[in-house]
Amino acid sequence: MNTYAEKHTWKSLYRVGGTAPLVALIFYITQMVVIILGKTYPITIHDWYSLFARNKLLGLIYINALDMFSITFLGTMFLALYVALSHCNPSLMAIAAFFAFLGIAVFVSSRATMVSAILSLSEQYAAATTEGQRSQLLAAGQAIHAPIRATTETTGFLFMAVAGLLISIVSLRNEVFGKGVAYLGILASTATFADDVSLIFVPPLAAILMPINSLLWLVWWLLISHNLFKESRRM
Repeated sequence: MNTYAEKHTWKSLYRVGGTAPLVALIFYITQMVVIILGKTYPITIHDWYSLFARNKLLGLIYINALDMFSITFLGTMFLALYVALSHCNPSLMAIAAFFAFLGIAVFVSSRATMVSAILSLSEQYAAATTEGQRSQLLAAGQAIHAPIRATTETTGFLFMAVAGLLISIVSLRNEVFGKGVAYLGILASTATFADDVSLIFVPPLAAILMPINSLLWLVWWLLISHNLFKESRRM
């Protein structure tokens, strides 16, 4: 197979991988708009149960269930990055791909478990007939859904951050995506590590770092999207 044919083989993957961050952005904006335009955001687990009782779809959006789909789709972005950069450093890119797919699997399975558990508990709470049953269900829900604490999802996103760091290190040593994208990936990874540490030792600090961390990754994903589309046009 000649060089052109080899490159052309991956054109569709580059396009799909480039589309993935755009889908993630659309889902993220959708969730933010719904939350901003909606009524008071649920604070207590009782509020969450009440929301699910009124409108399950709205509850799923509020609890960021769309993240399961956007993060899953981002797997195509990481796969495209592996193909694009594996010739630069096969070993590091193989390790990066491993952590990326492991992180996605851990994050999505954890979020799916949490969402299904909250749905189930909310239904049980609505059917509960005694205060004792309601108290137990509230305690169970609180244990599952605590916004500012380390969870299995945290571990999943940490693995993805390790993948982003390794990809950025490889990008830093070549001109495929540019050094600016590489430095941003390193910064986003560092912010994720700091956020994860703060979740364990200084939870209030995590509330500040989390949106910064999310914004850095979102920008990095969009820059990667731009570069993947650019590479696909060269084929």
